[in-house]
Amino acid sequence: MVEIGEYMRDVLARYDSLRGQKIANSGAEFWNLVIISAGDEEQRRWFAAQLALKADMGDLPLDVPITCISDPEGSRIGSGGATLNILKILSQKYKEEFFKWKIMIIHSGGHSKRLPSHSCSGKIFSPLPILPTKGGPYQMLDLKLAIYLPFLSTMEPGIFITASDDIEVFSINEIKRKRNSDGVTALAHPSSLKIGTGHGVYVLDCQTSGSPSTTEIRACQEVLQKPTVALMKERGATVRDAKGIEQVYSDSAFWFTSSVSKKLLQFYSEVEPLQNELCVYGDFLTFLGSKEDKYYVSQLQRAKQTRANELKLKLCSFLDQVPLDILLLNRSKFYHLGTMQEYLNGLTNDENLRTELNLHSRVRCRLLSAEDGDTVDRIEGVILNSAIHASSIVHRNTVVEYSLIKGKVIMHPQTILSSVVVDRTLDIPGGFLYHTVPIREEGDERYVTVVFGVKDDIKSEMKGDCQNGKGKLSLWSGKLFPAAKTMEESFLLTIKLVKIFDLGEKMDVNLADYRFYSMEDLVRLKDCDAILSYRKHVTQLSSSAE
Repeated sequence: MVEIGEYMRDVLARYDSLRGQKIANSGAEFWNLVIISAGDEEQRRWFAAQLALKADMGDLPLDVPITCISDPEGSRIGSGGATLNILKILSQKYKEEFFKWKIMIIHSGGHSKRLPSHSCSGKIFSPLPILPTKGGPYQMLDLKLAIYLPFLSTMEPGIFITASDDIEVFSINEIKRKRNSDGVTALAHPSSLKIGTGHGVYVLDCQTSGSPSTTEIRACQEVLQKPTVALMKERGATVRDAKGIEQVYSDSAFWFTSSVSKKLLQFYSEVEPLQNELCVYGDFLTFLGSKEDKYYVSQLQRAKQTRANELKLKLCSFLDQVPLDILLLNRSKFYHLGTMQEYLNGLTNDENLRTELNLHSRVRCRLLSAEDGDTVDRIEGVILNSAIHASSIVHRNTVVEYSLIKGKVIMHPQTILSSVVVDRTLDIPGGFLYHTVPIREEGDERYVTVVFGVKDDIKSEMKGDCQNGKGKLSLWSGKLFPAAKTMEESFLLTIKLVKIFDLGEKMDVNLADYRFYSMEDLVRLKDCDAILSYRKHVTQLSSSAE
């Protein structure tokens, strides 16, 4: 059986050959339809604009519909509610026809608060250092379109569900289904018990691990959602590998057949509009399995009967008899890139991921000539879709994306530069993420560069309000970042503030001269046209020879 890296390179090459081409002319099997979910109508329009840019640059297959669907207005409905809403819209638009299709849904709502450089664009459009043979740089969307291609021949017409900030790598051989394939099929990865505490974990019919050389399908008794180690053992989720080490099979993507789509549509017709959130993993999957006394269901039944719990138990009644099969990917790994540290570590330090996806250190990177004739290359790290001064000194544990570095910079460990412009020699403090966002407010265009420590918990809230002393504050909602007239001025101003407040340098900035914004403000006020224009410009510049 081939190594994971070799197998994934073949998978990516298959997809790469389809970029900018018509699938119909290639003879390749591909998705009939791809849906990207959005949290609201504004996000949907923004995602659609980014898709249009990718199509214009030849980054996508030409004849595969890729569309965005937003959640309905009103209460937050979660990924489960978003799935139900998408199914309803598809059934209204395509009638019975869509039950014959293989459709991918990528859940992308939310604002990537733990990786704020991707809050405005969306996690699904985050760049990755995969070297294309044609078209623009890979984004997470390209990777999602590529890596699940091997499952299309096994999948029946139905819906394939995946998230927008995780990566699965694997090597598989022929998959043979052992029984009626109607229902739900979930991908499973051998994982340590510690990893299992943060994921969904499958309790299998046969409590032995699969052979590393095989890809097999087993029936599932129940699904535990983020269980304790004790609960995994109590419910029979642990298995031993060939070396006798305890492990579990954890979740990632899954698909369900059209018969399940029809059950979900019937359920939705009886409960819409939703007033509570449903999770496509924590709720949908935990209702499945052959066990009569499913742990999650029994917990719901014993809990106080709130509107939310009643909704979930009703969903359970629709899914209770749906079979759940688990596709054991015994040679596979699961990676999550949803936080600043995960993103940095995954792209720069994790040699396994770098090998398995053939990640490069420089993708669409242009070196700008050094005026002093310095020819020593001291640029390490990942430079992605950027132009950088050739004399710069860049530590290997750094990521530079969509940036123009016109002057010599020194970059220290654990630094992310995203969409920044630097016009002078500069020593950039390490341990931070820097990201510049163009905003438009009342017709006035400004630029704001945010800065967060890569270990910051941006979502954590505390009591208080900088305006009136009431409410809750977080790094996400705090008005901490000043606006400037240009990208260059904005970045320089933020660097000065970091050196003043973090490094104790002398205050030489009159803060009263500036208006301050929160990251939450920037998501709302972002100038989408300016972002796309800049991104197109920097892509063309970084791809051209000097």
